[in-house]
Amino acid sequence: MRGFVLALSALPLAACALLAQDADHTSKKPSPPKIETQFFVVGEPVVQVQWPHTLKLVNAPQNVTLLNPGQCVRVGILSTGDGRDEYLDKTKLSFRVKFAGQSQDHALAALAQIKQIKPEGADFAMAIAAAADLKVPPLTLVSLGVSADNWCVPADAADGEATVEAEVESPSGHQTLKRSTIQIESFETGSKRPFKNEEELEGFFMTYYRHPNPARLFAALQFFAADTKARENRGTPESTAATIGSALRANSVAAKDFMARVSAQTGFTRAFGLIALRFGGYDIDPAVNAMSEEDRQKFARYPTLPDPNAMSADGENATRLDMLWGVFMATGAFEPVEKIAGTLGWRSDWEALDKLIKTPNHPTDWTPSIARAVTYAAAGWALGSFQRNDPLAADYIEFMLASPDVSPLVKSELKGLLTNPAFKMTNGK
Repeated sequence: MRGFVLALSALPLAACALLAQDADHTSKKPSPPKIETQFFVVGEPVVQVQWPHTLKLVNAPQNVTLLNPGQCVRVGILSTGDGRDEYLDKTKLSFRVKFAGQSQDHALAALAQIKQIKPEGADFAMAIAAAADLKVPPLTLVSLGVSADNWCVPADAADGEATVEAEVESPSGHQTLKRSTIQIESFETGSKRPFKNEEELEGFFMTYYRHPNPARLFAALQFFAADTKARENRGTPESTAATIGSALRANSVAAKDFMARVSAQTGFTRAFGLIALRFGGYDIDPAVNAMSEEDRQKFARYPTLPDPNAMSADGENATRLDMLWGVFMATGAFEPVEKIAGTLGWRSDWEALDKLIKTPNHPTDWTPSIARAVTYAAAGWALGSFQRNDPLAADYIEFMLASPDVSPLVKSELKGLLTNPAFKMTNGK
């Protein structure tokens, strides 16, 4: 306990304040539950892809303000006060979407899912507590319930603005919520918005699942294709192809448009775009067959992307890890994070390597055990970094720590992401 108190003293002041506020909240007078007047527009992947692999307490999803054709959203309502989850259970929601002169009504219905929302900064405090095997009171003052129905942008949508109106029937009665607007961006418009520099492109990819914008994937491809320096970085082409391909896999409408634009290109832009599409599971044979014989031969010489799920002793696991992170950043999917966490079961290989390195005149041959050891260290470092900086990754790690399907060894390693010396970067390596 003394060690935990000392560790807690090193937390950011905001995290400490959260703990204090939560403790103070329990002593306050009862507060009746209510529905907040402003609702959330929640991306469909949040409900279908992400939340099935999280606990009851999660980080808040992004409020959607921009959509492209083929993307779908749901309406989320916020409740505060005591007993708010039970209150949401008894609440029904209806909503209407107006776009391009059309109105689509969704009848009053019970909420599909309810999640408690963490305050900003809670993840680090909870990670420290988990490392000390201590339970922290739930850090939450608001819950989010989402609609069972969704609304999807038409595949042929042009630029415009969609208006969302929502009403609820709660135990307190009928309530009309504040309307919300969503900017609709066509593929034609999005593809013409170029990236200014590498930093903008990196930010686009790193936060893609939070702000999915498939209309700009073609512009991202063009920027990367022109960046010959980035193309030479080991693992960068593979992880970039995995990111673009996974983003397209999540939206077949966007993939169709992307395929048409890529097929009209030449050289590396066309080849790399097709490689990304193939990684996304799409049939690129028609585009390849439409090439000249010379171009088909050139395309055939491009290396095949490694399978990111097939860890090996060939020294390419770092690239596979980068590709798995690319899949996660594009989709917010749990499976790549689960795959990366599974390599933490190779701790014994790291211990053997650490012992070997400290042995004078040790052999330097590359072995499968060394491959596993290096993968273990790289995976642990990356998971720790994402735990600190990515809210969904932090939610997934908490889910794995509570899951009966995760081995005790991997759970032990996940608890030590912030403290394990094997997961510390040394001289940038």
